[in-house]
Amino acid sequence: MSEAVEEQGVKKAAPVGIDLDRLAATFADFGLGVPAAITELLGGGARSFRIDRVDGQPVVLKVFNDALPYATGKETYASQLLGDLDVPMTRFLASDETRTRMPFRYTIANYLPGRQVMTFKDAPDVGDLYRQMGEMLRKLHTVPVPGYGAFDADGLHDPVSTNTEYLARRFAHGIGQFRRYGGGEALAQRLEAIFAAHADVIAESRGAVFAHDDFQPHNVLAERDANGRLQLTGLLDFGNARASDPICDLAKALFCSEHDAPGSTPHIRAGYGVIDHPDPEAALWIYTLVHRVTMWMWLRHVGVILEGERHDLMGDLEAMAEAGAYTA
Repeated sequence: MSEAVEEQGVKKAAPVGIDLDRLAATFADFGLGVPAAITELLGGGARSFRIDRVDGQPVVLKVFNDALPYATGKETYASQLLGDLDVPMTRFLASDETRTRMPFRYTIANYLPGRQVMTFKDAPDVGDLYRQMGEMLRKLHTVPVPGYGAFDADGLHDPVSTNTEYLARRFAHGIGQFRRYGGGEALAQRLEAIFAAHADVIAESRGAVFAHDDFQPHNVLAERDANGRLQLTGLLDFGNARASDPICDLAKALFCSEHDAPGSTPHIRAGYGVIDHPDPEAALWIYTLVHRVTMWMWLRHVGVILEGERHDLMGDLEAMAEAGAYTA
């Protein structure tokens, strides 16, 4: 069976490979109506499909590759924490890991209109979207979580009570992998010393909150309203979500967004507002160091950065090591 794939308004022929009869039976089991058409949506680490229904709004079927150690329950649990929040976002209608109804693991969620914010990067008013992103992130950070740690299907996995302990554990893993993948012993030692020297900055945490941990222009949707103004229409992908310090999550959002959308930082920060920390710039700086170490080792792990290849992230880390601390 072949359906249409839509990318930025352009439809292309592409195989879908989903049996509509089995899908109809699955929808019946969950009380989700009758599926009528399937359209593959491009982007993301898992295959996603828009399912139009005879008797309701479209929904999204997200299919997970068995080669990836990904539990759908983690994402559904994370989204449930935001159930009462006034944010347009993915809200899950069903999740199944059993492979009994369909021959793969999947989630079914509401369909969110719009396109990735990244596709508006050349629009003269894109700053409005980045400001709204800051406002949205601030709302996410109003949701408290009783401990620092990663989520799984049942809640917090192996949580700790302080940001100091959590960040130390997270950084120790990251710098260990940094060494393993050839980041260099001398640089690793300098980064460890800098991390230790900022212990007081890290200790100044106001508590753990919901952290998206991948909040950037590829995971937020937008469209123009009836008056032509750009408006956010949805937040996607809770696969990285965790409980952490809000400034740590803000630093990750700025780091990733600035990479893909240079110039977005001041707009996001304006929308986010005042940062609750006695030294907010130092906090953003040290958290960015942690995120850069983690990102470099992850890109090496998945093969985006090849062995011996020079990457911009390494230059950024060397510059941070040379500076030793935030300087205005």
